[in-house]
Amino acid sequence: MTVMDKKQKEALVLALAEKGKTYREITKEAGVSPNTIKAVLNKAGLDQTASISSRTFELYVQQKTPLEVAIALNLKAKEAIDYYHEYFMLLNITEFTKVYLQIKDNPWPFVNLVKLAQNSGMRDGEVMELLKIANGYLPRVRLEYDGLRAELNSLKAELSNTVRIYQQFCDRNIELKKREDELRQIINEWEAKKVELQNTIAGLKQQLSELQENNTDSIDPNPEAEALYNPPQVEPSSRTLIFDTKDLF
Repeated sequence: MTVMDKKQKEALVLALAEKGKTYREITKEAGVSPNTIKAVLNKAGLDQTASISSRTFELYVQQKTPLEVAIALNLKAKEAIDYYHEYFMLLNITEFTKVYLQIKDNPWPFVNLVKLAQNSGMRDGEVMELLKIANGYLPRVRLEYDGLRAELNSLKAELSNTVRIYQQFCDRNIELKKREDELRQIINEWEAKKVELQNTIAGLKQQLSELQENNTDSIDPNPEAEALYNPPQVEPSSRTLIFDTKDLF
């Protein structure tokens, strides 16, 4: 392993610093302490922090994103973002930086608002006027919205109650229809029994008629027999009968 002398180590430290290496990386590759690195940079009129910040600003001037800068200079995310803020501060865009700090966690609603305004062709003054109008009417709109939402909930409850009543009505109709079918079946059975009884009665009447005809044919037409059954009736005479008592002895 080749041992470097002091000048070689200083040259290596400067070369690594120009590449944007951090103190930790230079310490590991050059085998020197952080104090030695700082002394070498100061001796060369360089400061690592200033060198990195200058390169960072140069990249931002080239329209690089914080992600691209962090990758190029091996920076942590927070360091790249801090340099990004400083870059805008240097451009005297302090209001934008303040707004960005407020919306950085969720900037998309504001980005979408800008896109909508641009797509609709609205000017800045019109956008401001629209926002003022919206801000003035927003409480009333919210109140109306809450009222409509309460009314909607009431209608939903009423609809649910109506559906429940209708379901009960349908269930009751099904029960009544079932009972109607049962009663119709009973009526049909009784109708069948009625027909059966009518047929039985007709048969009995026919038998009775036949018996009566048979009885009529069996009566004897002999006049003597008829006289026996029906003796002549003697009408009382108007004449006076005189009996002699001696005829009795």
